[in-house]
Amino acid sequence: MIVPMEVSPCAGDDPIVLSHIMPTPIRLIFGGFGLLGTVLLLVELGPALWPPTILTLFFGIIVLGGLSVTLAFMAGSAFSPDQTWEIRPGQLTITYTLFNKTSVKTYRLADLDEMEVVQSSYDSDVETYQLVCRLPIGKTVQTGLESTPFLMAVLAFLRDPLATSKGVPYAETRLRSPNFSRRDAAEQALARLQGRKP
Repeated sequence: MIVPMEVSPCAGDDPIVLSHIMPTPIRLIFGGFGLLGTVLLLVELGPALWPPTILTLFFGIIVLGGLSVTLAFMAGSAFSPDQTWEIRPGQLTITYTLFNKTSVKTYRLADLDEMEVVQSSYDSDVETYQLVCRLPIGKTVQTGLESTPFLMAVLAFLRDPLATSKGVPYAETRLRSPNFSRRDAAEQALARLQGRKP
């Protein structure tokens, strides 16, 4: 479970700062679970796939479903960068960090087509919220880190293989903030980004 972050207090022109950080030991644990799951899946169910029999299709579906989960664990732990969002009136600055590499991206209101607060779909046990910013048509999320295009492609394919084959995946056109634990905090951040009073 990802713990929602609280908004840092801000006064005057100080930015609202929130971040999603995955410590290296946690990355290694998730990556290890993903690798172990992949190996176990292939060792235990792989022999049922060859030679082909009437049950090959059944076991093939199970293997593909399991691989979608274990590979997502590995890809997410190895290639998903940490994010720190700094929200100022009319400006969003995102710092991406992965291991020893850092990249900073700055967006102004003119760089964003749409902004909204949505309930996070990734946490099932607690209600969390995200600030989601849609990029203009033809623009995709760029973190400046080499792993990002690969990660975005893998995660988008695992979420919806058919949609991915038809065009730019939804995930690549949205900036999603780290989780807020309260909706009013997310609304405050949205108001600050839009340059209006909450």
